[in-house]
Amino acid sequence: MPYYDEIVKHLMDRFPYPFAALALNTPQVEVEARLSTEQPTIKMHHSDMTFKIRLPDEEAILHIEAQTDDSTHKPMPLRMLAYAGFLALQHEMNVYSTVLYLRPTAGHRDPGFYGYGDDRRGGLWFKYTVIRLHELEGEAFLDAEAVGLLPFTPLMKPPAGLTTEAWVEKCIKTTHTAAVDKQTRATLLFALSVFGSLAHPPELFQARILEEIMRESPFYERVMQRGIEQGIEQGIERGIEQGIERGIEQGIEQGIEQGIEQGIEQGARQTTIENTLVVLTTRFPNADVDTLKPTLEAIADLNRLKQLNLNALLAPSFQAFQHGLEA
Repeated sequence: MPYYDEIVKHLMDRFPYPFAALALNTPQVEVEARLSTEQPTIKMHHSDMTFKIRLPDEEAILHIEAQTDDSTHKPMPLRMLAYAGFLALQHEMNVYSTVLYLRPTAGHRDPGFYGYGDDRRGGLWFKYTVIRLHELEGEAFLDAEAVGLLPFTPLMKPPAGLTTEAWVEKCIKTTHTAAVDKQTRATLLFALSVFGSLAHPPELFQARILEEIMRESPFYERVMQRGIEQGIEQGIERGIEQGIERGIEQGIEQGIEQGIEQGIEQGARQTTIENTLVVLTTRFPNADVDTLKPTLEAIADLNRLKQLNLNALLAPSFQAFQHGLEA
């Protein structure tokens, strides 16, 4: 699922306070400013959320890293140490770090600290907060006022005696009543369906949610625009190369014009295909969705791809979508 990180960062940017209060386990925190997430390591890294905050007794830096699954590239304690070290060096302030695990199976081996050495050799001891969403009591966060955390409530513990279906429905209804505009509500519902599917069957997140997303959420619009822009850039590059090969100025100009036209169409096609795969992965997580990618990429008709994207939203099963794709 390619957009987990982007969705989390969007929610943290729009609604920083509930995340800060959760990370520090106190309502007595004020988020003052969003800080750059770029950290100049050998390879540029972006942390998920970095803010300057004010606590009752100090100003500090808050860093939250959201993890869908366990870290595989580098151990999480070392990653968190690296983030905190760069932030402390850059801002010369105390840094409080939290890692937020989304999937119920993730984070169980994370110790929440990194340390080595002794009194004789020296060393260090670094501690950070570990939050596993499935361990939190969901009812405490099911508040239409604290809208930023609503998309994560299906991942939390339901109240005693409440079935999974009833809990998911309650999360959806609460999100529908949030005091936000239609576009924000659609984005919250989109995020709720995406993250909720990490722990529950995607069928529990009704098709009406996905339909509302497509109509109202600017999040999808940004994804579409990004794909078009990338296609234009690639098209211009190809056009310039073709023009240079012709060796004449007119050829370069024509190549650029053709590249822009091809890039717009290619970007729209690529983004529509990506959106279709995202919807299918969300709705049918056990299906081998990647096998359909070559077939979708072989379709040149953009209108046909748009129709398939709608079919992905409405198909009762993965097999039904496959049948329509092959028809």
